[in-house]
Formats: sequence, structure tokens, C-alpha cells
Amino acid sequence: MFGVGLNYKFVLIEGTSDGWRELVFEESVMEIDGPLLKLSSGRIINSHSSLFVSATPITALSSTSAAGTGV
Repeated sequence: MFGVGLNYKFVLIEGTSDGWRELVFEESVMEIDGPLLKLSSGRIINSHSSLFVSATPITALSSTSAAGTGV
């Protein structure tokens, strides 16, 4: 499901002294150990946790144009 070196948009639920909130951030996975993901910041998250909502791959979109191609 996850790939080392790939960037993801993570959504987690975080408990604070003010209550619960959604935590959204983008980061790359540096290491995978079962359900544990070590991210580039050093943060470790458990992808099987009930507080883990989603991780969406971030892809680099390349723009191509027919202009100047002689078509």
C-alpha cells in the first residue's frame, strides 16, 4: 500500500487539550516496518491506528502541450 520514498498527503485525528481535530500534512515515507511508517521528519505513525484516517499519494503532474509539436 505504501512506497518508500513516495510523498503522501496524510490525514490523522489528533487529540489536544481543546478537543479533537483533523491533522493534515504532506510528507514522504522513509521506512516501513509492518503497519509503522517512519516519515522524513522522523515522525512515526501507525497506519492501523483508529486515529489514522487516510494517506493519498501525491503525484507530480507533467504538463504537455500540443503547441510547437508540429501536429
